[in-house]
Formats: sequence, structure tokens, C-alpha cells
Amino acid sequence: MSARRVVITGLGLATPLGIGVDPFWEGLMEGRSGVRPVTGVDLQEMPTTHYGQLPPIDWDRWLEPKEASLWSGASKLAVVGSMLAAEDAGAGGDWAGPRTGVLLGTGYGCSYEFEQHYETWFSKGWKKTKPVTVPKIMANAPASHMAMKLGARGINATISTACSSGAIAAGLAAQQIRAGLLDACFTGGLDFICNASIVAAWNTLRVLSRRNDPTASRPFSKDRDGLVFSEGCALLVLEERGRALARGGTHLRRGERGRGDQRRDQHRGARRRGRGGGDPHGARGRGDRHGRGRLRERPRDEHPPQRRQRDEDAEGGAGRAGAGDPRLQHQGAHRPRDGCRGGDRGGGDGPRALPPAGAPDPELRPGDPECDLDYVAEGPRSLPLRYALTNSFGFGGQNSVLLLASPHGS
Repeated sequence: MSARRVVITGLGLATPLGIGVDPFWEGLMEGRSGVRPVTGVDLQEMPTTHYGQLPPIDWDRWLEPKEASLWSGASKLAVVGSMLAAEDAGAGGDWAGPRTGVLLGTGYGCSYEFEQHYETWFSKGWKKTKPVTVPKIMANAPASHMAMKLGARGINATISTACSSGAIAAGLAAQQIRAGLLDACFTGGLDFICNASIVAAWNTLRVLSRRNDPTASRPFSKDRDGLVFSEGCALLVLEERGRALARGGTHLRRGERGRGDQRRDQHRGARRRGRGGGDPHGARGRGDRHGRGRLRERPRDEHPPQRRQRDEDAEGGAGRAGAGDPRLQHQGAHRPRDGCRGGDRGGGDGPRALPPAGAPDPELRPGDPECDLDYVAEGPRSLPLRYALTNSFGFGGQNSVLLLASPHGS
């Protein structure tokens, strides 16, 4: 029996660059930044004022009035993302039933509703708290609402591993399909977090950039001064390849070839991903780095397999960067464009790796001697590549690596 292959057939994106796939890719290719002065939040003279905040969303376009009033912001965002992903997957997609699952990653869950609840509790007392608070603040609510809206009755779970949440969710979803437990899965990650208490906490942590301009995120630049906080949603429709083709889903974006998770040691995670993918040595690809941009971090630590690969190639190509590692010629990071989006970090990097051309990262400025690989920084670059690797590093050492391959040549 041949192995079941997993493909990405739909994308649902809501990012600081806009709502939908086209605004996201257009913003990336043009080198535009979604980082801007935050609005609607009382910053109380906090030192950092620029974030990757979502543009206004017309919830009524997607949701019934009762849903819009009773659901948390994170739940509404999840459902909008899933509907966009289903639409992008094309006609013929019947998502109802036990063979479709939902695996969603989130770092903060429904933190905005927690903040509202505590404000009411402290200012007005417990009798003024609303009974709908319970379903609003539960971290699993967004995934549950997605499943109810889609009619999906397969596995439904929420993953929370900081910035790797979306990546780990996507990897687990692919494993479920490959194992024959599902035929399709809505997966990825989200965080809806530009609220005062979370923003204040990140300010006091002193890891945010204080540059306060659209170019504040410079993860591989010598003058980096911190990360840029952000929010958004990036959801994928994963399907078994045969099922997708049978329903007429010829819009295959990428195949998921491998996944590696490893606490603390991302090097071993990358090697696990290579073994899971079974990819031919010598294939060329792009590496999308986590790109936090904190001053005290060593940026070279974000891509040890690629540095080792380059050193081995210089010595005559006798060695390998790990079993099945593709050769990742070009490096980049999405954070200069739309910030650190928390739990959707991993899910967001999948869509970023899908365009046929390499999107530029103008803020990946040269200057740090430790950043000596080939970064796509000067402008869009035509990259007819077969592979894309993304890595996601969560606070607490919960890391993940995903490998995507062209469905037409993998």
C-alpha cells in the first residue's frame, strides 16, 4: 500500500497586511510593512507604540449577528479564516463529517475576553459578570466554533506551544491524514492579542523594539533592537492528495513532506523533519527563519543546518546536512513585514513559503557579520524552487520545523 500524500489546497489569511491571500502576497512582494501605530488600545505612555495590528474586519459579512455578539474575537477570527480557507480550496469541498478534523494552534487563546472579564469583576463585582464569559474565554472555543461552522466531526484539538503552536498543529494534522485517520484537516494558528494587558506585559519584558516605525523588525541586522508584537490568523486546508484530485481540487499549493519537533534542540528537530520527509539530496529550496530580532540572540543560531550545509559544500560536498536535508539556498523571515504573530507563527510561514517567487525582506539589512548566508533582501527574486523550510521557536524551548514541497515535483 503506497503512502498517503498530504497537500495544501486552501489558505485562509487575516494579517496586518490585509484580509485574504492576495493582500498578503502583494504586501510581501512589494516589501510593504503591516507594522503601524496601534489604535483602539490605551498604551498609557508605553515605550513601544507600533505593532502589527489587524485592519478592521467586517464580522457581519461572515457571521450571523448572534455569533458576532456572543463569540470571542479569537473565535470570530478563526471562523473567518476557516471560511476563507474553504473558499480558497475551491468547489467540491464537502467538509462535513467525521473525516474532516480541526487542529488549531494559539499562544494566547481568548486573552481579550479575559481582560474584559477581569475589568468587570474588579470594577463592578462578581454579580455583574456575564454567563457567556465562560464559552468566550475558553482556549478551545475557536477550534470548536470552526468545527461547528464547517460541520467537521473528526479530531478537534487546540495546541498551545507559544510561537510554534501553528506549526505543530499543522504537522500533527498532516500526520493524521498520512495515517489514514482523516482525509482533510483545517489547521494552522491564530492570535488576537493587541489588547492593553498583553501589550503592557511585553513592554515590561523589555524584548520589544522601541524604534517605533514600520521598519522596526530587523531580525538579522546588526542594529536590531527587539521584536515587533503582532496578531493574525493563518489557516491551511490539508487534504489527502487523491481525495483532493478526485473532487476537482487542482489548486494544489504545496505538499507537506516532513515535520520535526524538539524541545530545546532545534538542530535535532530539523534532522527529524528530514527523516520524515524522505527528500532527495541536492534539491534546492528556501529557508524561512523565525526571525525574533532580540538583541542578545545570536541570529546565526536560527539556521545551523544551512550553515553546516554550506561549509560541507565548500569542502567538496562530501558531507550531508542531515538525512534528506534539501539544499536551502535562500534565506528570509516574515517578521519584518507583519511582526511576531504569536500562535499563528508556524501556520503563517507556510503561506509565506508558497509564492513562486521569493518575497523580499528589506529590513534584513547586511551588517551583522554572523548573518553570512544568502538573504532575499534587495527585492523579489524568481526562485523556481521545489522546497521550503520554516522553523518556529516557542518560548520554553518548544520548537518545530516544517518542510513543504512542490506537489508537482515532490
